[in-house]
Amino acid sequence: MLLGIDVGGTFTDAVVVKGNKVLAQAKTPTTHDDLLAGILAALDRVLAGTGVAGLRRVALSTTIVTNAVVENKLDKVGLFLLPGPGMDISPLVPERPYILTGYIDHRGRETAAPAEDEVAAACRELAGRDVFAVAGKFAVRNPAHEQTVAGWLRARTKPAHITLGAAVAGSLNFWRRANSAYYNAAVWRPFSRFARAVQAAVAERGISAPVYILKADGGTMPLAAAGERPVEAVFTGPAASVLGIMALEAPQGEAVSIDIGGTSTDIALWRDGAPLFAERGAAIGAYPTAVRAFWLHSIGIGGDSCVRRAGGRIIVGPERRGPAMAAGGPAPTVADAMIVAGAADFGDKAKAVEAMRLTAAGGETPQAAADAVLAAAADAIHTAITQMIEARAAEPVYRVEDIVRDRRPRPALLVGVGGAAAGLAPLVADRLGIAHRVPAGAMVANAVGAAVARPTVEVTLRADTAQGYYTVAELGVRAALSARRFALADAGELAARHLAERAAAAGIPVADVETVYAEEFNLVRGFSTIGKIITCRLQIKPGVFVGEGA
Repeated sequence: MLLGIDVGGTFTDAVVVKGNKVLAQAKTPTTHDDLLAGILAALDRVLAGTGVAGLRRVALSTTIVTNAVVENKLDKVGLFLLPGPGMDISPLVPERPYILTGYIDHRGRETAAPAEDEVAAACRELAGRDVFAVAGKFAVRNPAHEQTVAGWLRARTKPAHITLGAAVAGSLNFWRRANSAYYNAAVWRPFSRFARAVQAAVAERGISAPVYILKADGGTMPLAAAGERPVEAVFTGPAASVLGIMALEAPQGEAVSIDIGGTSTDIALWRDGAPLFAERGAAIGAYPTAVRAFWLHSIGIGGDSCVRRAGGRIIVGPERRGPAMAAGGPAPTVADAMIVAGAADFGDKAKAVEAMRLTAAGGETPQAAADAVLAAAADAIHTAITQMIEARAAEPVYRVEDIVRDRRPRPALLVGVGGAAAGLAPLVADRLGIAHRVPAGAMVANAVGAAVARPTVEVTLRADTAQGYYTVAELGVRAALSARRFALADAGELAARHLAERAAAAGIPVADVETVYAEEFNLVRGFSTIGKIITCRLQIKPGVFVGEGA
């Protein structure tokens, strides 16, 4: 059996899955002041009928990292950058950085050494801080400078944590990597507290199954391993809904999915049964990162979104002041409109009618007001989907496949999950002019997604045959090439060995490995080829357990 727990903005859902069936499910209010309390309440309720003996795994989708970012409950980070010559990204990162001399060039060669006295001066100014991030422009091709600076920091401070940019992301794009390193360090402490509390609570309940956490790319990683890379836990809620849809009813062809929860709606685009990925990484607020994630968009409209009139127009969300008036809340909500319209059946219907009476314009019936509220919510979701499609179509084209195959998404089906999907999915689909489906289990799709998500990990290998070395950025490896002739196929085999090494260290089984990226190009000098630059990125493919795997 697999246990999945999803912490949403309004409810914490838990499910126990075996094979392709949901054996038990529970829904409890999310306790924002103490997330762990809500998680444990959901866990106790869902296990009441199944027990813990048959549990093989516990998987969490949590908002702990996202909430820390949104609420600005972040540690102050000592951010050190080694940019070398070129564009100054100092104004483009979340924290004022300390710019250090020292430069690794694009081939991984040291052209200038870092200066220890600069780090010493910064440490005096940063007295009191104990989390740090270090990022070098070409550290993915030689991590030596990042490692050297980290060593100086350990010698001069008592760091609780140091993030190295190359260890967080193995791809180029210094700006994204620097932001990733910063946020990884900034959320390390709140995530670590949360992880320790979860592990203790699970142990107290006699659960010996390993605990995993969902990542933004739809995979999972052991909770212990996530402690070094908590930035990957950003956007796990939206990722959980995508995985839940994949498990319940993966849409074929081109499609769009909406997960309408209590606080927000998460939108994803699909092609050939798989969700589209953000090509270069997710953004945290205004700062792009190298965190691999699904192509997702969230808007502040959900079942508990406040409804009000302004200038004669109905305004839906993004504010949430509590549950629906039908459930004892203080203000009219989308859920109240759903109850009056007959799309939901819970709480006190008389209070829902009163909520719509407060929303109605002069002479308008509560039923008409409810219809207008749902129409306004559907219009906003439809607009967000349209904007997302346009943004995808406007992305730069890098591959021949994207030229041959029209890049503009043309969804023919809308799949809706979440508590408010039954009421809003048909209206949104009607505005798009496409069919819609709300699969069985839609109410707890996110928890199902967390439960059945497969564990993943990746490595990026780059070889320079002219200089005779290769690197694996995520592992901090820089080693000599043993073979005189080294081709792309050899790089794939070597990357696979390092992937297995990294997976073993994290306790992840190696299965269904895919090549995310592979390229090679010749190095030419004096009209002669002197070697190759080869890059290969492999990962254990994200997906869901099916059949016996669950």
